[in-house]
Amino acid sequence: MKHILVAVAFCALPATALAQGVVCQACDHVAPYYRGEGGFIATVAEGADEVVFVASCGNVTTTGEVGTGGGTVAQLFTFRNGLACDRDDGSLEIAGVEDGGWYWITDAANSAVGSLIGKDALDNEPTAIANAGPGVSMTMGKGAVFLKETATGRVGILPNILPEPRPPDAVLCGPRYDAVTESFSDQQASSCMLGDGGTKIRLLGPGAHGRRGMITSGVVTRPATGDLVVNADLWVDESGSYSTADPITPALGWIGKGGTAGTNWLSTTFTVTVDNPPPGVDAAAALTGANVVVTDAGSGSTPAGQATITISASPDNYCPARGSQTTAVLNILAAVDGTNANNLHPATSALSSSGALASFTAATQLQIVCPPAQ
Repeated sequence: MKHILVAVAFCALPATALAQGVVCQACDHVAPYYRGEGGFIATVAEGADEVVFVASCGNVTTTGEVGTGGGTVAQLFTFRNGLACDRDDGSLEIAGVEDGGWYWITDAANSAVGSLIGKDALDNEPTAIANAGPGVSMTMGKGAVFLKETATGRVGILPNILPEPRPPDAVLCGPRYDAVTESFSDQQASSCMLGDGGTKIRLLGPGAHGRRGMITSGVVTRPATGDLVVNADLWVDESGSYSTADPITPALGWIGKGGTAGTNWLSTTFTVTVDNPPPGVDAAAALTGANVVVTDAGSGSTPAGQATITISASPDNYCPARGSQTTAVLNILAAVDGTNANNLHPATSALSSSGALASFTAATQLQIVCPPAQ
């Protein structure tokens, strides 16, 4: 048999005591709003041989036991039996009943009905209740709002607490940034949510104050003289991927482990082509015709997995001294090598399920505009 324990500050359980002196340790259901006259009805919990309640109103707490004959219990709260409450801070807790119990409050004109809820739900997040305006008064309880229409006296009980706690934000698998070493020196590979295996191409080029930085505009200006060097590497886009390669090193090209700042990318082979070649430039020779050279497609060792794209001063057919100038558009495509493909979870997703793009995992474009006229 299940026994219900009510701890009190006295040796015997009195019918009425100071509110601070009674704690119902076994009470697991509550009335979200409790004031005035009314009552509750519920099914006796399996194995319980008694149903007890603790009703607090102001500085007074009243305890009682309800007979369990027939498997259903009901208890009235009236001013005649001393169980009604005339305060706004009343509370009613019950032990020994199943879910599905309900209670009512009788007002001057009619009654309002609400559900008994699990006591642990009081820790859940409350929801905002829309204000009905001056025609309806709203009194907050502990898990419900008591509504009363001023003109008619009609009343209602509206729950304002979520039935379950709001789940915490999911932790994505994948790289973790170390602010001390300024590198991705760790990864989350357990107790985390997988993503779509997405990747992104990072382009590095001349930045402010003589430094190199990310090219986020998708545009570079061709030098009037000399060379402009752009590096391309492929990064997991932090959408929930992790690696099972062991050991995990920059040579394996995984963003999530090892190496120094800025050198943790996927081991990748890049393909670079040119869109929109100018008149007279053959499509097959468009890269050379645009004075663009890929000196390392990602398979080299300095460093592995990063492509080097060198853009030189333009020939006249792109940027003539006079006449129409042409913007060269580089198509940059990346394919993850087999080592990474076998060790990344989830696997990096292809750009297409079939056709020419099926072997590539990411693509981007870079526009090369002509320098200002001299």
